[in-house]
Amino acid sequence: MNEMEKSPQYASQKLGTVYTGNLLSGMPYQRPVKDWKVNKLVREWDERLADPVTVSSRDGNFYLVDGQNRVAALRRMNGGKDLMVPCRIHYGLSYAEEAELCWKLDQAKSRLTLAQSITALKESGTDEEISAILRLMEVNGFKWTLDKDIPGAYEIRAARAVLSAYRLLGQDAFDRLLRLLAGAWQGAPCSLKGGFLSGMALFVKTYETELVDRTAIKRLSAIDPEEVIRRGKTDFSTNRAALRYARVLWKKYNCQRGGRKLAYRFKE
Repeated sequence: MNEMEKSPQYASQKLGTVYTGNLLSGMPYQRPVKDWKVNKLVREWDERLADPVTVSSRDGNFYLVDGQNRVAALRRMNGGKDLMVPCRIHYGLSYAEEAELCWKLDQAKSRLTLAQSITALKESGTDEEISAILRLMEVNGFKWTLDKDIPGAYEIRAARAVLSAYRLLGQDAFDRLLRLLAGAWQGAPCSLKGGFLSGMALFVKTYETELVDRTAIKRLSAIDPEEVIRRGKTDFSTNRAALRYARVLWKKYNCQRGGRKLAYRFKE
């Protein structure tokens, strides 16, 4: 096994220094630099507590895997100029292995948000569940844009709702859910919000043997997702968000012409 084939636990590493002007950062797997964190580091800086930043030497470049806020603080304390900084330099890591290392380092020092954790796992490609979800989304024309504040058509920002839907349905039914969403609402952002997705997942799970896709798409397309969300939010009869939205979908589905009515089968 040559050095470039080594996995993260076996790739070589050493302590050294690198000029900050030569550090490349802003990789998709990283958390963005936060001004408040940089300000706090500058205000409370103690050289004795400063760990070396983590760097990957790859393709002739130095990629800053972990320590963006520390580097920004050091630059600020140096009058905004670049400087030499202590680094733990890893050799032989691929981009995916860098993402995995970033995720592991963050897991070890502080709790990531679910979206941040999924983003890191997306970039690393090491998690079978996340990889399967991404593959099914791509096949059906969707993107999992967890870091986007205002998603566009066919862009899903929800994290927990997607994971819950996949675990509830399994691969085949999750694939079907995405086909129904695309066919009925053409990837409209309002149909991809967390609550709506949860309700649709429960609806599909409950009636998976009774739904005929072509008929279901025709009837679902007449339902306004925004109305489903509004009505679901005002249902205080249960604490289960998915059930609230699924009930609205069931009622609206049965109001449409064509096809037989669906009996109420949700478990309270």
